[in-house]
Amino acid sequence: MSYIDVSDLSFGYTDDSLLFSNITLSFNLGEQVAIIGQNGSGKTTFVKLLNGMLKPQKGRISISGESTSDKSIADIATKIGFVFQNPNQMLFTNTVEKELALSLFRLNIGKKEKDLRIDEMLNFFDLEHYRNTHPRNLSRGEKQKLALATVLIQEPQAIILDEPFSGIDFKQRENLAKYIQILSEEGKLIILITHNIDSILENCSRVIALTEGQITYDLPINDFLMDKTSLSKIGLLPTNYLKMLYKLRNIGLPREIYRKKDLIEYFKQTLKL
Repeated sequence: MSYIDVSDLSFGYTDDSLLFSNITLSFNLGEQVAIIGQNGSGKTTFVKLLNGMLKPQKGRISISGESTSDKSIADIATKIGFVFQNPNQMLFTNTVEKELALSLFRLNIGKKEKDLRIDEMLNFFDLEHYRNTHPRNLSRGEKQKLALATVLIQEPQAIILDEPFSGIDFKQRENLAKYIQILSEEGKLIILITHNIDSILENCSRVIALTEGQITYDLPINDFLMDKTSLSKIGLLPTNYLKMLYKLRNIGLPREIYRKKDLIEYFKQTLKL
């Protein structure tokens, strides 16, 4: 059974102009899904519908079979967590520990359970030594991890991340991707809204491409890559890494190899290094 089901969804900001019309798709636990498209394609609006910030004008969104139509944003947040592109929008207190405690404020759990969850998040994200640090004094990468921790501590089964790799350096991106991969392996549904095509290759198994509110593609990542024109059809450009992959495929690189670690391993075996 899928975790999130979108059935015959229609939505528009005005009554006479629909952005989405009769959208139907589903998301399963354990998936890492990328939602891509140009600015204005409907990515942000779509995830606001998923997390309850907006309500469908027609159709149904359900989580584990339960409609979200009568659920509050706070209720949905315990099922589908949302991490903003700018982590500063999610940080309100004067210590890292208090940020995590604030996320647990309205949950009906005891102090012992709250303390246990806080300790688990600090240890999981390697933030223990920042427990009493003001969040504004953290690096952008550490803020991103803390923002994710404030969502994860509520134990949602699905997490939506809006451009999680923007504004951080390569090492921080690799670090954050590691945590996302662990969460996926634990069976959580991960949805990435991103323009970073290289991050999609490394972190996602499925691509949903939106164009003017319509689903242009909903494919496994490798099927999406099979068509060299797929990105241009939705108004995006291939990265240098992706251009290199296409050239390597022309001289025999197997189609199933597209992640950097797999590419490196392939050349090690081919060159007998």
